[in-house]
Amino acid sequence: MEKVSIIMPCYNDGAYIEEAIDSVNKQTYQNIEIIVIDDGSDDLNTLKKLDRLVEQSDRIKLLKTPRLRPSGARNFGIQQAEGKYILPLDSDDIIEPSYVEKSVSILENNESIGIVYCYANLFGEKSGRWELPNYSLDKMLLDNIVFVTAMFLKEDWEKVGGFHTDMHHGMEDYDFWLSILELDREIYQIPEVLFHYRIKPTSRTTEFMINSDSVQRTYRDIYSHHPKLYEKYKDKYAYVLREALIEQIFINKALQESILILDKIKKIPLLKTIIKKFIMK
Repeated sequence: MEKVSIIMPCYNDGAYIEEAIDSVNKQTYQNIEIIVIDDGSDDLNTLKKLDRLVEQSDRIKLLKTPRLRPSGARNFGIQQAEGKYILPLDSDDIIEPSYVEKSVSILENNESIGIVYCYANLFGEKSGRWELPNYSLDKMLLDNIVFVTAMFLKEDWEKVGGFHTDMHHGMEDYDFWLSILELDREIYQIPEVLFHYRIKPTSRTTEFMINSDSVQRTYRDIYSHHPKLYEKYKDKYAYVLREALIEQIFINKALQESILILDKIKKIPLLKTIIKKFIMK
Protein backbone atom coordinates (compact mmCIF):
# COMPACT_ATOMS: atom_id res chain seq x y z
CA MET A 1 0.00 0.00 0.00
CA GLU A 2 1.64 3.21 -1.23
CA LYS A 3 1.88 6.17 1.15
CA VAL A 4 -0.22 9.27 0.54
CA SER A 5 0.93 12.65 1.85
CA ILE A 6 -1.79 15.16 2.73
CA ILE A 7 -0.30 18.65 2.35
CA MET A 8 -2.09 21.24 4.50
CA PRO A 9 -0.91 24.88 4.53
CA CYS A 10 -2.32 26.82 7.48
CA TYR A 11 -2.34 30.57 7.93
CA ASN A 12 -4.39 31.62 10.99
CA ASP A 13 -6.99 28.91 10.34
CA GLY A 14 -7.13 27.54 13.88
CA ALA A 15 -10.92 27.82 13.90
CA TYR A 16 -11.23 25.25 11.10
CA ILE A 17 -8.17 23.01 11.00
CA GLU A 18 -9.49 20.39 13.42
CA GLU A 19 -12.36 19.65 11.01
CA ALA A 20 -9.92 19.28 8.14
CA ILE A 21 -7.65 16.90 10.05
CA ASP A 22 -10.61 14.94 11.39
CA SER A 23 -11.76 14.33 7.81
CA VAL A 24 -8.30 12.92 7.00
CA ASN A 25 -8.29 10.70 10.09
CA LYS A 26 -11.62 9.20 8.94
CA GLN A 27 -10.18 8.02 5.62
CA THR A 28 -10.69 4.37 4.72
CA TYR A 29 -7.17 4.36 3.26
CA GLN A 30 -4.73 3.97 6.13
CA ASN A 31 -1.22 4.66 4.84
CA ILE A 32 -1.40 8.44 5.17
CA GLU A 33 0.88 11.10 6.57
CA ILE A 34 -0.40 14.61 7.33
CA ILE A 35 2.02 17.46 6.75
CA VAL A 36 0.77 20.74 8.20
CA ILE A 37 2.69 23.84 7.18
CA ASP A 38 2.27 26.75 9.60
CA ASP A 39 2.75 29.47 7.02
CA GLY A 40 3.71 32.31 9.33
CA SER A 41 0.55 32.31 11.47
CA ASP A 42 0.40 35.08 14.05
CA ASP A 43 -2.95 34.17 15.60
CA LEU A 44 -2.36 32.86 19.13
CA ASN A 45 -5.32 30.46 19.01
CA THR A 46 -4.02 28.92 15.79
CA LEU A 47 -0.51 28.48 17.18
CA LYS A 48 -1.80 26.79 20.34
CA LYS A 49 -4.12 24.54 18.36
CA LEU A 50 -1.37 23.43 15.98
CA ASP A 51 0.91 22.48 18.86
CA ARG A 52 -1.91 20.58 20.53
CA LEU A 53 -2.79 18.66 17.36
CA VAL A 54 0.81 17.50 16.95
CA GLU A 55 0.93 16.34 20.58
CA GLN A 56 -2.25 14.32 20.05
CA SER A 57 -1.17 12.48 16.91
CA ASP A 58 2.13 11.08 15.68
CA ARG A 59 0.59 11.01 12.21
CA ILE A 60 0.96 14.79 11.90
CA LYS A 61 4.21 16.45 10.93
CA LEU A 62 4.25 20.20 11.65
CA LEU A 63 6.53 22.42 9.58
CA LYS A 64 6.97 26.15 10.17
CA THR A 65 7.74 28.69 7.47
CA PRO A 66 7.77 32.45 7.11
CA ARG A 67 4.83 33.72 5.06
CA LEU A 68 5.34 31.83 1.80
CA ARG A 69 1.69 31.98 0.72
CA PRO A 70 -0.20 28.83 -0.39
CA SER A 71 1.92 27.74 -3.35
CA GLY A 72 5.22 28.23 -1.52
CA ALA A 73 3.91 26.47 1.57
CA ARG A 74 2.65 23.55 -0.51
CA ASN A 75 6.00 23.23 -2.26
CA PHE A 76 7.81 23.24 1.07
CA GLY A 77 5.52 20.54 2.46
CA ILE A 78 5.79 18.36 -0.65
CA GLN A 79 9.59 18.56 -0.47
CA GLN A 80 9.39 16.86 2.94
CA ALA A 81 6.70 14.37 1.92
CA GLU A 82 7.39 10.65 1.94
CA GLY A 83 4.33 9.67 -0.07
CA LYS A 84 4.22 8.49 -3.66
CA TYR A 85 0.95 10.37 -3.99
CA ILE A 86 0.19 13.93 -2.93
CA LEU A 87 -3.17 15.41 -1.96
CA PRO A 88 -3.24 19.12 -1.05
CA LEU A 89 -6.00 20.00 1.41
CA ASP A 90 -6.48 23.53 2.68
CA SER A 91 -6.86 23.79 6.44
CA ASP A 92 -10.47 24.98 6.23
CA ASP A 93 -11.81 22.31 3.82
CA ILE A 94 -12.82 18.68 4.33
CA ILE A 95 -12.86 15.42 2.35
CA GLU A 96 -15.17 12.41 2.44
CA PRO A 97 -13.83 9.16 4.01
CA SER A 98 -13.37 7.31 0.70
CA TYR A 99 -11.69 10.09 -1.30
CA VAL A 100 -8.09 8.98 -0.79
CA GLU A 101 -8.81 5.28 -1.33
CA LYS A 102 -10.72 5.86 -4.57
CA SER A 103 -8.13 8.29 -5.91
CA VAL A 104 -5.22 5.94 -5.20
CA SER A 105 -7.04 3.05 -6.87
CA ILE A 106 -7.51 5.07 -10.06
CA LEU A 107 -3.86 6.17 -10.17
CA GLU A 108 -2.56 2.69 -9.39
CA ASN A 109 -4.55 1.13 -12.22
CA ASN A 110 -4.14 3.78 -14.93
CA GLU A 111 -0.60 4.83 -15.81
CA SER A 112 -1.81 7.52 -18.19
CA ILE A 113 -3.71 9.39 -15.45
CA GLY A 114 -1.79 12.00 -13.48
CA ILE A 115 -4.54 13.90 -11.65
CA VAL A 116 -7.65 12.63 -9.87
CA TYR A 117 -10.38 14.82 -8.44
CA CYS A 118 -14.15 14.62 -7.91
CA TYR A 119 -17.43 16.51 -7.63
CA ALA A 120 -17.65 19.00 -4.77
CA ASN A 121 -20.06 20.78 -2.46
CA LEU A 122 -19.84 24.24 -0.91
CA PHE A 123 -20.33 24.99 2.78
CA GLY A 124 -19.89 27.94 5.10
CA GLU A 125 -21.18 31.28 3.75
CA LYS A 126 -22.80 29.40 0.84
CA SER A 127 -23.99 25.84 0.55
CA GLY A 128 -24.97 23.46 -2.21
CA ARG A 129 -23.28 21.89 -5.18
CA TRP A 130 -20.16 23.56 -6.54
CA GLU A 131 -21.34 23.96 -10.12
CA LEU A 132 -18.09 23.35 -11.92
CA PRO A 133 -18.34 21.88 -15.44
CA ASN A 134 -17.57 18.19 -15.77
CA TYR A 135 -13.99 17.69 -16.83
CA SER A 136 -12.99 18.00 -20.46
CA LEU A 137 -9.74 19.10 -22.06
CA ASP A 138 -11.62 21.76 -24.04
CA LYS A 139 -12.89 23.44 -20.87
CA MET A 140 -9.55 23.03 -19.10
CA LEU A 141 -7.69 24.89 -21.85
CA LEU A 142 -10.05 27.82 -21.38
CA ASP A 143 -10.25 28.01 -17.60
CA ASN A 144 -9.55 26.10 -14.42
CA ILE A 145 -12.20 23.51 -13.57
CA VAL A 146 -10.04 21.41 -11.20
CA PHE A 147 -9.73 22.53 -7.57
CA VAL A 148 -6.46 22.21 -5.70
CA THR A 149 -7.57 19.23 -3.60
CA ALA A 150 -6.77 16.73 -6.33
CA MET A 151 -4.35 13.81 -6.08
CA PHE A 152 -1.17 13.61 -8.17
CA LEU A 153 2.22 11.90 -8.12
CA LYS A 154 5.14 13.45 -6.28
CA GLU A 155 7.45 12.49 -9.15
CA ASP A 156 5.31 14.58 -11.54
CA TRP A 157 5.52 17.53 -9.16
CA GLU A 158 9.30 17.15 -9.27
CA LYS A 159 9.35 16.95 -13.08
CA VAL A 160 7.44 20.22 -13.56
CA GLY A 161 9.23 22.11 -10.79
CA GLY A 162 6.30 22.37 -8.37
CA PHE A 163 3.78 25.17 -8.05
CA HIS A 164 4.76 28.61 -9.36
CA THR A 165 5.35 30.91 -6.39
CA ASP A 166 5.18 34.25 -8.21
CA MET A 167 1.43 34.17 -8.93
CA HIS A 168 0.33 36.46 -6.11
CA HIS A 169 -3.29 36.69 -7.23
CA GLY A 170 -3.84 32.94 -7.20
CA MET A 171 -4.48 30.42 -10.01
CA GLU A 172 -1.21 28.63 -9.29
CA ASP A 173 -3.18 25.37 -9.12
CA TYR A 174 -4.47 25.93 -12.67
CA ASP A 175 -0.95 26.65 -13.85
CA PHE A 176 0.26 23.46 -12.13
CA TRP A 177 -2.44 21.26 -13.68
CA LEU A 178 -1.51 22.54 -17.13
CA SER A 179 2.09 21.58 -16.38
CA ILE A 180 0.96 18.03 -15.57
CA LEU A 181 -1.00 17.91 -18.83
CA GLU A 182 2.22 18.86 -20.62
CA LEU A 183 3.67 15.58 -19.35
CA ASP A 184 1.00 13.83 -21.47
CA ARG A 185 -0.87 12.86 -18.34
CA GLU A 186 -4.66 12.75 -18.23
CA ILE A 187 -7.14 14.04 -15.66
CA TYR A 188 -9.86 11.85 -14.18
CA GLN A 189 -12.93 13.14 -12.33
CA ILE A 190 -14.64 10.79 -9.88
CA PRO A 191 -18.40 11.28 -10.40
CA GLU A 192 -19.13 11.60 -6.67
CA VAL A 193 -19.13 14.46 -4.16
CA LEU A 194 -16.04 13.66 -2.10
CA PHE A 195 -14.77 17.18 -1.38
CA HIS A 196 -16.30 20.10 0.55
CA TYR A 197 -15.03 23.62 -0.11
CA ARG A 198 -15.56 26.23 2.58
CA ILE A 199 -16.79 29.65 1.48
CA LYS A 200 -15.61 32.50 3.71
CA PRO A 201 -16.86 36.11 3.67
CA THR A 202 -13.62 37.15 1.96
CA SER A 203 -10.76 35.21 0.45
CA ARG A 204 -7.91 35.60 -1.99
CA THR A 205 -10.15 34.20 -4.73
CA THR A 206 -12.99 36.67 -4.20
CA GLU A 207 -10.57 39.59 -4.09
CA PHE A 208 -8.93 38.39 -7.31
CA MET A 209 -12.20 38.11 -9.23
CA ILE A 210 -13.22 41.74 -8.67
CA ASN A 211 -10.04 43.14 -10.24
CA SER A 212 -10.15 42.81 -14.05
CA ASP A 213 -6.52 43.92 -14.48
CA SER A 214 -5.31 41.19 -12.13
CA VAL A 215 -7.43 38.59 -13.90
CA GLN A 216 -6.15 39.58 -17.34
CA ARG A 217 -2.53 39.68 -16.22
CA THR A 218 -2.78 36.31 -14.46
CA TYR A 219 -4.30 34.52 -17.46
CA ARG A 220 -1.69 36.12 -19.73
CA ASP A 221 1.05 34.75 -17.45
CA ILE A 222 -0.52 31.29 -17.44
CA TYR A 223 -0.68 31.26 -21.24
CA SER A 224 2.96 32.33 -21.49
CA HIS A 225 4.03 29.56 -19.08
CA HIS A 226 2.66 26.85 -21.41
CA PRO A 227 3.47 27.69 -25.05
CA LYS A 228 3.97 24.04 -26.06
CA LEU A 229 0.63 22.95 -24.63
CA TYR A 230 -1.32 25.73 -26.35
CA GLU A 231 0.60 25.19 -29.59
CA LYS A 232 -0.28 21.49 -29.47
CA TYR A 233 -3.97 22.23 -29.01
CA LYS A 234 -4.12 25.54 -30.92
CA ASP A 235 -7.06 24.51 -33.12
CA LYS A 236 -9.04 23.13 -30.19
CA TYR A 237 -8.24 26.25 -28.15
CA ALA A 238 -9.37 28.55 -30.98
CA TYR A 239 -12.72 26.75 -31.24
CA VAL A 240 -13.27 26.92 -27.48
CA LEU A 241 -12.43 30.63 -27.37
CA ARG A 242 -14.85 31.36 -30.23
CA GLU A 243 -17.65 29.42 -28.51
CA ALA A 244 -17.01 31.23 -25.22
CA LEU A 245 -17.07 34.61 -26.96
CA ILE A 246 -20.37 33.83 -28.70
CA GLU A 247 -21.87 32.68 -25.40
CA GLN A 248 -20.84 35.94 -23.72
CA ILE A 249 -22.31 37.99 -26.58
CA PHE A 250 -25.69 36.31 -26.12
CA ILE A 251 -25.53 36.64 -22.32
CA ASN A 252 -24.80 40.37 -22.63
CA LYS A 253 -27.62 40.77 -25.15
CA ALA A 254 -30.08 39.08 -22.80
CA LEU A 255 -28.87 41.22 -19.90
CA GLN A 256 -29.32 44.44 -21.90
CA GLU A 257 -32.83 43.39 -22.91
CA SER A 258 -33.67 42.66 -19.26
CA ILE A 259 -32.43 46.10 -18.23
CA LEU A 260 -34.61 47.78 -20.89
CA ILE A 261 -37.66 45.85 -19.74
CA LEU A 262 -36.97 46.77 -16.11
CA ASP A 263 -36.62 50.45 -17.06
CA LYS A 264 -40.02 50.34 -18.78
CA ILE A 265 -41.63 48.64 -15.77
CA LYS A 266 -40.25 51.30 -13.43
CA LYS A 267 -42.19 53.93 -15.36
CA ILE A 268 -45.52 52.28 -14.44
CA PRO A 269 -46.53 53.86 -11.07
CA LEU A 270 -48.06 50.77 -9.39
CA LEU A 271 -45.26 48.43 -10.46
CA LYS A 272 -42.71 51.06 -9.43
CA THR A 273 -44.17 51.02 -5.90
CA ILE A 274 -44.13 47.21 -5.77
CA ILE A 275 -40.49 47.06 -6.90
CA LYS A 276 -39.49 49.68 -4.34
CA LYS A 277 -41.12 47.72 -1.51
CA PHE A 278 -39.49 44.51 -2.71
CA ILE A 279 -36.03 46.10 -2.78
CA MET A 280 -36.52 47.55 0.71
CA LYS A 281 -37.24 44.06 2.04
